[in-house]
Amino acid sequence: MNQKGKFIVIEGIEGCGKGTQTKILSDFLLKNGLDVITKKYPEYGKPIGDLINNWLYSEKYDFNKEAQTLLYFADFIKDKELLENYLKDGKIVLSDRYFTATMVYQQIKGVPLKKIIQLANIFELRKPDLTIYIRITPETSLKRKMQQKGIVNLDRHEKDKLFLNSLFENYEKMSQENIFCKWATIDGERSIEEVTKDLIKIIYEN
Repeated sequence: MNQKGKFIVIEGIEGCGKGTQTKILSDFLLKNGLDVITKKYPEYGKPIGDLINNWLYSEKYDFNKEAQTLLYFADFIKDKELLENYLKDGKIVLSDRYFTATMVYQQIKGVPLKKIIQLANIFELRKPDLTIYIRITPETSLKRKMQQKGIVNLDRHEKDKLFLNSLFENYEKMSQENIFCKWATIDGERSIEEVTKDLIKIIYEN
């Protein structure tokens, strides 16, 4: 892997292991002498991320599809300059989700992909150098999230089987057609160690 700044996004449906793999990968790269910054979107614990969190977990708290889309965009836009500075300094930025997830999710809500990408161009969002899609089935997703959180603690997306099916189909399309940026796919149905091994291999090949 070229050691100049790179922006790498880890994507996939709920329960695919994005957060776990981002942490493991960050630790591995740091131990191998690379300067790594990790990000996670939505960025809970900050004003915009907390607003999104309130919407996700409260049935009484709602936004229409356009407002949802712009909320997610605001979360990315706030970090534009910070991200560019990291990359100019030669850092590796690993992000657990990004705008790539907004394309997948908001299409299901009825926002056309063309309009979503137009907004990305208007706001000049940074394209990832690589988005890695950890692929699991909707059935595996629901099973893992129920084991992790219990049925009563799932957010509105995690417990919606039809929504999960649509997510899976959209991620398949995005990754196969390299929409917005370059994508790579990893089989996430296997053990954590096997997925990590493939992640490291893909990143060093790119």
